[in-house]
Amino acid sequence: MNFGFQRTDLFDDFRVAATLGVAAAGLLFLTPFAVNNLLQGRYLLGAGSMGIVVILGLDAWDIRRGRFRPWLNHAVLAPAIVFFLVIAFRGQGIVGALWCYPAILSFYFMLPERKAWAANAALLLIAAPQAWVVLEHPIAARVAATLTVVSAFSAIFIRVISVQQRRLQNQAVTDHLTGLPNRVLLDTALEQAVEQARRIGTPMTLLALDLDHFKRINDTLGHAAGDAVLHSLGALLRKRTRRANKAFRLGGEEFVVLLHGTDAEHGRQVAEELRLAVESFPFLPDRTVTISVGLASLASDEPWREWLRRSDEQLYRAKAAGRNRVMG
Repeated sequence: MNFGFQRTDLFDDFRVAATLGVAAAGLLFLTPFAVNNLLQGRYLLGAGSMGIVVILGLDAWDIRRGRFRPWLNHAVLAPAIVFFLVIAFRGQGIVGALWCYPAILSFYFMLPERKAWAANAALLLIAAPQAWVVLEHPIAARVAATLTVVSAFSAIFIRVISVQQRRLQNQAVTDHLTGLPNRVLLDTALEQAVEQARRIGTPMTLLALDLDHFKRINDTLGHAAGDAVLHSLGALLRKRTRRANKAFRLGGEEFVVLLHGTDAEHGRQVAEELRLAVESFPFLPDRTVTISVGLASLASDEPWREWLRRSDEQLYRAKAAGRNRVMG
């Protein structure tokens, strides 16, 4: 489910870890190969492999310092590996073909999925004709076939990992009962909203919502009825907030709605419409469910934590004033 803002991608974390592992393995196993080729006078092959070692070293250095530059792998490392494989094929025949197998795996682990497909397609398109030229045709056919199978199996494996990572990501940032993003994403969304307001002056308004007398529902009707109310409120918030806005569940009966491009006056209208929508919605057959709302528009150069605190203060004012109202 896409709520319209960026979020941490667990698969990116996997790719960073995989890149570090591939870089370590490359530095360990490819460096002696590069040095040996230079000492044996195979300067082009040695220089090509040493270039890959240097790029892998830069990757490892960046990651250890807390940085990751994907473009280094996309635009530099992948073409360098393909170029190295062409040289290896011409200079070493079947030995060069063997280097294609770790290259295929490294592409799928280090590159985004579609870029890995493209890199491996380029590798296969280059390797197959090279194998046909430098190897006996029956062996070349086997090399091309096995490279294709390894590439296909690797693609399937990475696809399975990707799907699992996406599922875990959604579970980590989504409230299972309401289907709304949880507090994990709220902090990121507020940081981005504050940055956007500072950069281009977009007005931002925050609504803090709380179900009135929710404990009574749980105590008198049971937690199943309370869960049903929360589930229905989550669906109502998703329906009533336009695409640019975002609704979050903080926990319990507390929710937050972030209104993009909305000043205090318009925010109050939205909050009042939302309050009336909840009051008229048939959550339970024998009683009316209401909400209290606290409103706070983002002030100039205000930290997001202070902004959130002010909306919470207005919510408490609304509850102290009798509930089922908007304050701010």
